[in-house]
Amino acid sequence: MKKIKKDYLIFFGIFILAVIMYISWITMHYSADTYNIMNVGYETYATNWSLKDGRLIMYLITMIFAKLNFPIEVFVIGTLLIAILISCACVIKLKNIILVDSKTSLKKEIIVTIAVFFTIFNFMYIEDMYFVESIVMALSLLLFTYSADLIVNTKSIGNKIIALVLTILGVISYQGTAGFVIILTFFISLLKNRVELKGKKEDIKKNLKQICIDTVISAFFALIAVGVNMLIVNIIGSVTGQVQTRVGGISSIFSNLQYIIRNFSSILKDNIGLFPTNLLYIFLGLLLICTLAYDIKTKSEKFLTIKSICIIVLSVICAFLVSLGTLSSFYTGRLHYCVGCIVGFVLICLIMENDDEVFTKIFNFILIIYSIVSVYNCIIVTYEHKLVNEYEKQEVQNIEKYIEEYEQTNNEKVENIAIYTVKGQSDKTYFENILRKSVVTYNAVRCDWAADGVINFYTDRNLQKVDLTTNMLREYVLQENENGYGIVNNTLVIECYMY
Repeated sequence: MKKIKKDYLIFFGIFILAVIMYISWITMHYSADTYNIMNVGYETYATNWSLKDGRLIMYLITMIFAKLNFPIEVFVIGTLLIAILISCACVIKLKNIILVDSKTSLKKEIIVTIAVFFTIFNFMYIEDMYFVESIVMALSLLLFTYSADLIVNTKSIGNKIIALVLTILGVISYQGTAGFVIILTFFISLLKNRVELKGKKEDIKKNLKQICIDTVISAFFALIAVGVNMLIVNIIGSVTGQVQTRVGGISSIFSNLQYIIRNFSSILKDNIGLFPTNLLYIFLGLLLICTLAYDIKTKSEKFLTIKSICIIVLSVICAFLVSLGTLSSFYTGRLHYCVGCIVGFVLICLIMENDDEVFTKIFNFILIIYSIVSVYNCIIVTYEHKLVNEYEKQEVQNIEKYIEEYEQTNNEKVENIAIYTVKGQSDKTYFENILRKSVVTYNAVRCDWAADGVINFYTDRNLQKVDLTTNMLREYVLQENENGYGIVNNTLVIECYMY
């Protein structure tokens, strides 16, 4: 009973911390997708962006909001708050899996809870929280956490089947986090099956074997889950006639792997603009130096350096697994969630494994610094997105003035909008005075999937999206409008800049 009450108190504490981190968005924000939802409507968005991609749970959630006719503000804020609640539940669950020893001191429990919190609420997770799909992204993490727990800590076939079902449900919730179940299973098994030099050789081999078995099982379950999800997508496509375009065939895996090998280092360096450049490398370098010093002092008794390297390598591999099937959204945080988990996983391992008082203080200090940086970073990134919303509104107001002047001069009402997508000028997708360039700071006016939505929202017009014809483009180019938009007959042509 005391443990349950303590967990409730911890849950309340971390929920308040998460609210503080995301307060800019809880008071309402508009993502590029939010403008799209408002433009096409709940049901169309649910069908074309959730059902088509096999996200059945998100489809049902969106349809419920549609049937209840909730305002978009309730949808955005409600899904975000529920996502935070689910994520906090995930923190508590993972903390309890790690601290199976009931004799753990309160101080250590607090330290581990902090480390787990910033493992789940990592810098890549900021992008997940940006979307209304945050609710199913968070749900996938919770389902994977329960699945990993069953894989490692239970032996019955029945529980393994339950773990498989949970993994399938997790992938159906959101495919982009599929690699998390693998690295999490490995991590939990690593902590449970301690590999130490002072142990017997037979025990070391047994523990290493068990860690490998648990990890392989989780990978196998994840593969089955992805297969089931693809089957669902194909069935939905056959029934509705809507075909998903994100995932390629098996033949593309090798070329995708080559692309990943060439470009994965840029993800780790720049962190998709969600974390300061090279700061991930700095934290990992610092931790590896400390673990090496610890191993030298203890004569590698607990292999902390090797364990840390294994966590880092497997986390990176898991972060890019989804990209083997599709390079769509490659430069996004939501597909590389496991990269954001690396520092947290390594810190938890070091806190749990080491028993040296000096190094305990060192690791705790690094955790505190990482926590402060993470909170500050999240607040800054979310605040910059709110600034983008203000800039979007101002830009659309200028476009509205331009339209009104055209209508008065030509006595012709502008009724349509056409998108002119310019490739190779992705920097123009961002406002010049925005420092962090990522998905969450996209200028929706310059996003080909959101431009019509944001313009219709702030102008209160109902411009119909039409295809850009060759003649229309020729006429637009002749206007040489430096603002990136013009009007041809009764159609507003807007330039969008994407990769």
